[in-house]
Amino acid sequence: MDFEAVKAWFINQTQKQIRNRWLLAVLGLVLLPVGTAIGGGLIYVCLLAFNRDSSDPNIGVKCLWITLGIVLVMFVVNLLIPKKDEPETFYSEESDAPDGLLGSYVHRRKVQGKFILWIVLTGPRLLGWSIYSFKEISRLKRRDAHSCAALLWLLTTKRSKLPYENISQELDWLDVETALSELKHIPGILFLKTSPAGISMNDELRTAIRTGGDI
Repeated sequence: MDFEAVKAWFINQTQKQIRNRWLLAVLGLVLLPVGTAIGGGLIYVCLLAFNRDSSDPNIGVKCLWITLGIVLVMFVVNLLIPKKDEPETFYSEESDAPDGLLGSYVHRRKVQGKFILWIVLTGPRLLGWSIYSFKEISRLKRRDAHSCAALLWLLTTKRSKLPYENISQELDWLDVETALSELKHIPGILFLKTSPAGISMNDELRTAIRTGGDI
C-alpha cells in the first residue's frame, strides 16, 4: 500500500479524534453546572435527613454551607488524584456475587452506595472528563504524523510480527521510541512480548487503513 495513502488516512483519523475530543470537552463544561447541582443537592438532602430531629432554626443554612465545603473538597481531591490512561469502567457484571440472603443484601447495598457516590461525584467527573479531553487534544496536535504513518505503513506490508530490532533497520531515520509511544493510543496495534518482542496489527485496523475506514 502507498505510504502517502497511509499518511493521509492517519492525518484524517487524527483530525476526527481532535474534533471528537473538542465536542467531549465542551459537553463536559456545559454539563458541569448541572452535574454539580445534582451532586450537591443530593448531599444537601442527606445532611437535612441526618439532622431532621435538630431544633436549630438555622440547620438548613448550616447544611448548605457544609454542602458547599464538601463539593469544593471533592473538586480539589479529584484534581489531585492521578488519573489512569484507560477508560474508567462504570459497570461490570460480577460473577462472584455473594450467595444467600445476607450476601445478596450486602451486595445490593454496595451497588446502591456506588450508584449514589457516582451521582455525588458527577460534577468532579465532568470536570476531569473535560480536562482529560483538552490534554488529549494537545497530545494529538503534537503527533508526528510522518513517523507514525511510516510505522503503520511498514506494518501493513508485514503479515506477521515486526520485531523491535527490525524497525530501525527498515526505517533508520525513525525515532522508534517516540513512534511506539504514539502507536499505543491506536486501537488495533498489538504489542507482543513473546521472543522476539515486537508489534503487529489486527485485521480490523489493517482493513480500516486499506479501505480508508474509521477505527
